[in-house]
Amino acid sequence: MAPKEPNRRLAAVMAEAGMSNKGLAARVRAEGKTSTDHVSVKRWLDGTRPHDETIRCIAAALEKKLGRTVTFGEIGFELSSEASVSGLALGGVSYPLEVSQSVDALDGLTAADMRNDPAAVTSQWDPGAAASLITGYLFADSGWEDSSGDRFMGAGTAARIRATVRNLMQLDFQYGGGHTRSMLLSYWRSEIVPALRGSYPDPVKREIFAAAADAAEVLGWSAYDAGRHGAAQRYFVQGLRLAREARDAVMGGQILSNLSHQANYLGSFTAAVHFARAAQSATRGKASATVRAMFLAMEARALASLGDARGCGAVLNRAELEFAQRREEDDPDWISYFDALELAGEAAHCFRDLKHARQTQLFAAQAIDPVLTPARTRSFICIVHADGALADGNLDEAISLARQSVELAGSLQSDRHLRYLADFQRSLVQANCSDHPAAREFADLLRSRNPSPAL
Repeated sequence: MAPKEPNRRLAAVMAEAGMSNKGLAARVRAEGKTSTDHVSVKRWLDGTRPHDETIRCIAAALEKKLGRTVTFGEIGFELSSEASVSGLALGGVSYPLEVSQSVDALDGLTAADMRNDPAAVTSQWDPGAAASLITGYLFADSGWEDSSGDRFMGAGTAARIRATVRNLMQLDFQYGGGHTRSMLLSYWRSEIVPALRGSYPDPVKREIFAAAADAAEVLGWSAYDAGRHGAAQRYFVQGLRLAREARDAVMGGQILSNLSHQANYLGSFTAAVHFARAAQSATRGKASATVRAMFLAMEARALASLGDARGCGAVLNRAELEFAQRREEDDPDWISYFDALELAGEAAHCFRDLKHARQTQLFAAQAIDPVLTPARTRSFICIVHADGALADGNLDEAISLARQSVELAGSLQSDRHLRYLADFQRSLVQANCSDHPAAREFADLLRSRNPSPAL
C-alpha cells in the first residue's frame, strides 16, 4: 500500500485563515452533525480523506472564516460530480473574488436545483452574510467604471437571453415561481452557462454577463417564491458578481433590493434595511426615478417591520416624491412592473406591519386593478387587505377578502402565498375568531385547496 501524501493544500488554506486544528474542528462541528476533533483534522492533514458531507463542512467553515469562496479542490479533496454539485449548493454565500467562481457555483447550483437535490431544497438563508456581501460588492475593485447606460446591443446571444428571461418573468408574475423555475433552470444550464464561458470582445462580454445577471436575479426570485430560501440567496449573491463583471450598477442594485425583500420576509429586518440602503448607495446618480422609488420602498418595508413608524413614513414619502418624477423612457426593462399600483401595495404592506389598520385598507384598495394587476400580486394584496380589515374589527369583510385571495390564486404555485394564508389564519385564532362560522368555512376551503399542515 502506497503511503498517504500529506494534504498540503488544506494546510495552506488553514494557515491563510489563521486556524488551528482545534479551531477548524470546532467550526466543522458547528457546520454539521459530525464528531470531528483535532485528531480528525490531523488525519486529514496527513492524507486521510473524510466523508463527502464532512468535506462540505470543512469548505463551508473555511469559507466563512476567510470571507470568500473555498472550493473542494483548493483544500485538496475531490468529490464525485453529484457530490460536488451538492457542495456548491451549500456554499456560495460569500461574495466571490473571481467571476469564474460564480459561473461554476451557478452551474452546480442549477444542476442541484433541477434534480431537487436535498442540498438545494433544504439549504437555509444565512442571516449573518449581509455585512460581508455588501462590503464585498461595494468595495471590491472600487474603481470600476459603470457602463449600465452604455450597453452594446449587437450581441445576439445576450438579446436572446434577455427576451427569454422577460417571457419567463411574465409567467412568474402570473403563475408563481414554482411554475417557471424548472424552465429557467433548464435554459440556464443549456444556454447561459456556455455563453458565460465563451470568449468575446469586452463590450459583448459585458452585455452577456449583464443578461446573465438578469437571469440569475429571476432564478433567485423564483426560488424565493417557491420557498427555497438558501438557493435563492445564493442565486442573488452570484448574480451580484455577474452584475459587477458586466459593470451594471443598476442591476446590482436590483439584486441588493431583492436580498432586502427576502431578508425582511425571513425576519432579518436590520439586514433588510442595510441591503436596501446599499442598493441606493450603489446606484446613486445612475438609477432612474422609478428604480430609486422601488429601493426606497424596500427600505420602508424593513423599517415598518422594525416598528419604526416615523422612519418608515419619511422613507415612503421620499419614495412617492421620486415616483412622481418618473419618466418611463429612463427606466430599464425589468422595472416596468413597478407602477403606481405596485407602490401602493408596498405602502399597504408597511402599514399592515405597523398595525395601522385604516391605512392598510386604504392603500390595499389602491393597489389592485382588476385587469392590469397579475394574479399573484392580487392574491397577496387581498390578504394584506384582509389583515387590515380584521385588525379594524371587520371580520366578515376580512374573510371575504381572504376567500378572494384563495380564488384568485387558482393554480398559483407560491410558497409565499401559502404563508400569507397561514399567517391570516393565525390572526383569526389570536383574535378569538376561529370558531366563527365564516372562519370555519374559510378553514375548510383552505384544506380543500391545500392539505398542508401549515394551513
